[in-house]
Amino acid sequence: MADFQGVEKQLNQLRLNIDVIRKCVIYALGSVMMIGVAPEYLGVWLAWRGITLVLPGWVYQWGDDKLYSLYQRLVLFFFETCTRTEVVVYGDADDALKKRESVLYLANHQSTVDWLVADMVSIRGGSLGHLRYVMKDTLQLIPLYGHYFYAHGCIYVKRGKFNQQKMIRALDYLTDPRIPTWLVIFPEGTRYYPATPKVIEKSEQFARDNNLKRPSEEAAVMDGHDGSGRKKQNQLVLKHHLVPKVKGTWLVAEHLHAKFDALYDVSVFYEGCVSQDGVRGNAPQLIEFLMGRCKKVHIHIRRIPMTEVPNEEEQLKTWLQNLYIEKDKLAENFFTKDNEKRATVQKRLGGHASRISIWSTLSSFLFFTAITVPFVCTKIGRQLYLQLLLYGTLGSYGWLAIRSVC
Repeated sequence: MADFQGVEKQLNQLRLNIDVIRKCVIYALGSVMMIGVAPEYLGVWLAWRGITLVLPGWVYQWGDDKLYSLYQRLVLFFFETCTRTEVVVYGDADDALKKRESVLYLANHQSTVDWLVADMVSIRGGSLGHLRYVMKDTLQLIPLYGHYFYAHGCIYVKRGKFNQQKMIRALDYLTDPRIPTWLVIFPEGTRYYPATPKVIEKSEQFARDNNLKRPSEEAAVMDGHDGSGRKKQNQLVLKHHLVPKVKGTWLVAEHLHAKFDALYDVSVFYEGCVSQDGVRGNAPQLIEFLMGRCKKVHIHIRRIPMTEVPNEEEQLKTWLQNLYIEKDKLAENFFTKDNEKRATVQKRLGGHASRISIWSTLSSFLFFTAITVPFVCTKIGRQLYLQLLLYGTLGSYGWLAIRSVC
């Protein structure tokens, strides 16, 4: 009996070691390949850009969206297929993702993985190539990709030095009805990250300084007493989100209101970031996620017709604050201290696992592997690779500096 237990223990340890090795291989291969194919990707993109220079912008964008989708499928091959992360969807997800429409994708922000979740959602809606983001300006510094994001239709904005006119010019390009778009924006502006409480405190102070209030029906409850004789404060202090900023969202809503069919209110919850004591910790970041440390991602989608979304700034500000109060209530189901309630959230809220076919991501991995071989195995290929890397990086930085896109 003792011998059997010893063998079983050794087998369990072997399985654990194999799993660790598998995760390390995925991390190493994924990191090298996703970053390493940048010059090759740039070469293909430059060829397409050159071919379409004399053609209408929407023709270029059609091909570029195909190329973008191809690369993002490679990303998902490592981040979803290889990590075996289970995606659970809720709310209007099934019906909304059948519609193939242009949307304003509005989501909570807590991790460097949040943009990848947009990949996971859009591939299920057949719109992966149409993703574009409102991004902070520092992402321009990513070699090669920093310039490409802007060429794809993403919009850079500066914190603290927000240039409204430059954002409007970038939005004007997307008004063309022949350029289908999922425009992703995170109204909180930065991540809700428990490890940096100063950011959360600053958000709460922002609510107080700007006299942000809860809606009237909530105020009626909050204006009561808490049993200690002290009057409760009717301040917009969110428990699981930062207070949303309205300016960027308003500009998007105002200039693209007629283009979008709907707003997708997306709430993302990463399983495993709540302790046994019910204390919320940090959401997994890119490296942790790629190492397979998040087994399940919960995605709640609420489809709101664009006709119900205000495009006047003050009205949108109130509407957005109310939306985040609702998101905060939803978050309580996932960040509750009640372990049993948290364990049954999928069943209670009617969620179900959503899977994509392995071929939808594996095909992209095989494609990029195939085009990498001549670059690695031939002298001309290696020279071309280094030239694309060097001159592409310098050229893209120079172009962004001259254009001053944000």
